[in-house]
Amino acid sequence: MFTKEHCVWIGLCILFITGMCILSIKKKFNLHQAGCIMTFICLISETTKVMSGMEESVAGGRHLTPQYLPFHLCSLMIFVVLYLTFAKGEKYKQVLINFVAVAGSLGSICAILIPTNGTDFTTTLAYQCFVYHSGLLWFALYLIISRQAELGSVKTLKMNILILLSLVFITLYVNGALSVYDTNYLFLTKPPMDNLPYLNLDHGWYVYFIRIIVLGIVMAVLFQLPFILKKHKIK
Repeated sequence: MFTKEHCVWIGLCILFITGMCILSIKKKFNLHQAGCIMTFICLISETTKVMSGMEESVAGGRHLTPQYLPFHLCSLMIFVVLYLTFAKGEKYKQVLINFVAVAGSLGSICAILIPTNGTDFTTTLAYQCFVYHSGLLWFALYLIISRQAELGSVKTLKMNILILLSLVFITLYVNGALSVYDTNYLFLTKPPMDNLPYLNLDHGWYVYFIRIIVLGIVMAVLFQLPFILKKHKIK
């Protein structure tokens, strides 16, 4: 964590995100255009991850190891991106835009700062991790910069937290169903890395579970608070 290679990756991610934000503003991307770019990034990322995660089956051939299924928070954003880009109806789009703007930003920042797939430049999954999360962070920031995300209300904050807690509840069952494969979706089973200062098992799993939920809620509140205060000040 924060090795020389990691710092280089962070620098490259910042350059990519900054460049894409400038480009999307200059070219005035609409949601479909930005979504198509993000869909391409998702396609490359997921193809790379799937091909890297194939393992030999007992009866011959290969299958995807369950650890690579798209049940992590950032991986779930792939389905949201596809819906926002290609769905015709508008019923759930605003709710999902608001959620991606917050969860996509916070999740991507955490993933870039805590590289669970390593930082080795000779490892394919390192490229997949940093490229995908820098793309997701750009897309989330685009939604905010273009003012498509409406983050200035307490109602939106409550909805984002409700969605996040719902995903936690569902993922507990997913991790339980796939426990034989030692899955760790949303990092609810164990910390993403060893020796983290806050997210660790030093005081047992229940304390860790409460900590990760509290951390998610606090980060969401702090992220949206400036937008809420700004809107309140304008009113």
